[in-house]
Amino acid sequence: MNQYLSIGKVSKLKNVSIKSLRYYDKIGILRPAFVNTETNYRYYTEEQLYLLDAITLCIRLGIPLKDLNRYVENDSINLQKLLYDGKILAEEKILEIHQCLEALQDTLRQLSVSESGMAKIPESKSGLLLPDGFYQSALEARMILTVPLEEIDTPKYYGQHILKLFVTAQQMGINVSYPSGVLHEYQDGQLSRYMFLLVSAEDRESLSGQTLNPAIRTLPAGNYICRKISTHMSDSVQKEMKEVLKGNSFSIIETDTSSARNKKSGYPFELQYLAD
Repeated sequence: MNQYLSIGKVSKLKNVSIKSLRYYDKIGILRPAFVNTETNYRYYTEEQLYLLDAITLCIRLGIPLKDLNRYVENDSINLQKLLYDGKILAEEKILEIHQCLEALQDTLRQLSVSESGMAKIPESKSGLLLPDGFYQSALEARMILTVPLEEIDTPKYYGQHILKLFVTAQQMGINVSYPSGVLHEYQDGQLSRYMFLLVSAEDRESLSGQTLNPAIRTLPAGNYICRKISTHMSDSVQKEMKEVLKGNSFSIIETDTSSARNKKSGYPFELQYLAD
């Protein structure tokens, strides 16, 4: 039995309840590799863990459990078709969200006298003069998995990059999660952009001290200058940030806000710049 993993072990390894694993067996999308007929205990192989990752990913994307058995062929999942359909669903949801965000932004413009005024306030701890709407926040170090964004990439296509990040993480044997974001990196005035997801704290510890894959980056701890925005960073916001930072080489982190209150107020994204 050493080659098998018990249902309890799989549950702990992948943070999936035993009840869910039994249900996946019942509907035919993840059957145990072996069932002890005397005890009725279920056992799985290590090779089945990546299938469980795929199932979990597609559930996050909104594919109903009852529809997953459509992807089962000869007692295994057609992973390529499942991920392709998940990609389409993610793109549709992102497009719908951005249409809502555009409507919110129009409303905010009507209600606000000045959406991005440049009135100066006293110097921050970093010595920078911050425009109205900027603030400082102490953030912990973060490890991110990245994929390059081309110049023509627009927010409505970000979903395919997020899906690629989840698949890449599975291939690398690490776990990634939301919030997602975009890293805007300026080197001598030249802009490069990367879509990212956070590497789990557990995997960050295991990767510490190792030679990392170039796709894995570390965002250092420190005091960050921040600003909440209602849509993904536009050219006008980039220009405003550059006026604040007064430099040609720096990085701006654009991340989803984790606060439901921020999202309801019309500010689902936050810009972050390391001040020191």
